[in-house]
Amino acid sequence: MKAIVIDKNYGSVKPEELEIVGKAYTDSGIEFESFHLTSEEEIINYCQKADIILATGNPPLTNKVMSALPHLRFIQRFGAGVNSIDLDAASALNKIVLNLPGFCAKELADLATAMIMGLIRNTVYYDREIRKGNWPKCQYLLPGDVREMTLGFFGFGQAARHLHDIFHGGFGTHTIACDPYISNSIKEKYSDVRFVSFDELLKQSDIISIHVVLTSETKHIFNKEAFRKMKNSSMIINTSRGPVINQEDLAWALAKGEIRYAGLDTEEVEPIEANDPLLKMDNVILNPHSGSYGAGSKKTQIELVCQLVPQAITEHKIPLKNVANKNVIKKITDISFF
Repeated sequence: MKAIVIDKNYGSVKPEELEIVGKAYTDSGIEFESFHLTSEEEIINYCQKADIILATGNPPLTNKVMSALPHLRFIQRFGAGVNSIDLDAASALNKIVLNLPGFCAKELADLATAMIMGLIRNTVYYDREIRKGNWPKCQYLLPGDVREMTLGFFGFGQAARHLHDIFHGGFGTHTIACDPYISNSIKEKYSDVRFVSFDELLKQSDIISIHVVLTSETKHIFNKEAFRKMKNSSMIINTSRGPVINQEDLAWALAKGEIRYAGLDTEEVEPIEANDPLLKMDNVILNPHSGSYGAGSKKTQIELVCQLVPQAITEHKIPLKNVANKNVIKKITDISFF
């Protein structure tokens, strides 16, 4: 069998880490190559003999691409997000898409915490000003008390739950969440969290932290209409996917005072465009989509990628939680899912 990494230069996986993955694959009898392909046509041309595609980022794995690759059976993401993969097409074509849900949940919660506290306490602003030769002692935005705030979660998956534990458990911050897909058992476990509608989340939260996947339902759900409903003193934090926020509308909301702060690990266009107005705003923290970067998550990421496809091929089994397109399961007869 043949495996191809199609976006080796995306930036989230280092060459030496790909070497570790390559060794695990070759030890399992799988030929392993790495390229950096940026278009559908390049992927189709280079992957004609590929049984396995590995994606470190978000390359265009569309119906067109998958239909043109007759040998392709497995697609392995190095992360949780699969928004650039047509899951319905993959299932229809009997391709198994594997991802790593929750592998960096603690790291995302830690980053959200750093952004929230950094914005409230003006740490980034003060650092920038001091480096310019200024000394803005007790100036800029008056910090509020996070113990008296309401932290709202848009999506209450694993990262949001870790963030809840940090703020509710550590500071006593009030918590609410909007997640229509959450189970009753999770609601019972987190009895202090009040589950509300999206409108209520917007109106009641002092801080909104986003923890959802990118879908047609969530794309640009944070827009001018949403920002108008938020408190003028509020903050929005995004460690999920950039296009959940309409970034042009976010810049408008910050400039008009509809909201006060923003912290983004993911942007609508990456890298962020040089003329983006957010770059000139002191009440904004920007990160280069690095929320998953951490010692623990990196270890888990590489171990899982080394394991999942080789295990499927040599032992004919795959953990169910790592199958992104679960509709394909009923069509696969030579692999057990556990």
